[in-house]
Amino acid sequence: MTIEEKREYIKRAFRDYVNNKRRLEMLNIPGLGGVDYSRPSVVSDHSNGTEKTVLRYIDKKDILEKQVEIIKKTIEHYKIEDRKNGNGGKVQYIVNRWIRLGGYRYSAYKSNISNRTALYWTHEIFYTAEIIAEEYKLFP
Repeated sequence: MTIEEKREYIKRAFRDYVNNKRRLEMLNIPGLGGVDYSRPSVVSDHSNGTEKTVLRYIDKKDILEKQVEIIKKTIEHYKIEDRKNGNGGKVQYIVNRWIRLGGYRYSAYKSNISNRTALYWTHEIFYTAEIIAEEYKLFP
């Protein structure tokens, strides 16, 4: 992957975090219609619309898990950093911005920082997430 592709992958992972997490939770429902979808070699004629959807998400499951893991590890990193520095700013900003899906101005207001600082933190958080993804081999 090029640097630009990695950055886009990280941005997409943050933007789609809530939806990706929800999709993964939906896939883990045991006994989904009596068919074991956990096996990677499911053969189907794709006549059922629900089955098509489930099979499409099974194909994407590894990517979704990696994207969710990037965000979780980034939040863990900033929880440790915030504890060291004695403030809870960046974790609160991440939660307001990408988990509660607020805009950067709203998230900056809730985190008690300026808009300019919020934009700077966004770039810093993406950069840190990229380093974490490289370290844990979470890029596809």
